[in-house]
Amino acid sequence: MAKRAEAKKSASRGSLLDAARKHQDALQAQGLSASVLERYASALAGVENQGKGPNVAAQTLMKDITNEVGEFQAAMRKEFPGNAQFQAFFKSGEPMPADARGLLELGRVVAAEAPNFSSNLIRYAINAATVKHLSFLCDQLEKEIGGADPKKDVASLEEQIRDVARRAFEGKPELAEF
Repeated sequence: MAKRAEAKKSASRGSLLDAARKHQDALQAQGLSASVLERYASALAGVENQGKGPNVAAQTLMKDITNEVGEFQAAMRKEFPGNAQFQAFFKSGEPMPADARGLLELGRVVAAEAPNFSSNLIRYAINAATVKHLSFLCDQLEKEIGGADPKKDVASLEEQIRDVARRAFEGKPELAEF
């Protein structure tokens, strides 16, 4: 019973995407960004693939992020061996997450905190370019897995599309497609 409801919901989402693409010009005239439909399609794919595990491209990105984050963590352990608070910024004492979303979250935290420690990390060849590369890898992984939280993204983007459709097609039969 739950599988049927999920299949119906998925079909409904697909038809919303189809309707939005069909009427994209009218929706954009009402202020809908073209990137909303791309993000919605990506989030739908992320929800659909959540139980399947990461694809080959995502697995490669995960390995790269694991290596980059591992370098940051090792540098923090060497630079601040007795300071648990500094190591906590990079989660140096914790095991590396095995799932894509957990690794993405850790990569984002490390990329955000690394500039605060740049003077201490430069001797380990960790500089602004390294941080930028880690951020780029995280962006790519997020795109591959359909976003950081695709279920939340899908709901938010659906609401955004339907609101614009209401304004664009108020009183018109096209509104029924949304």
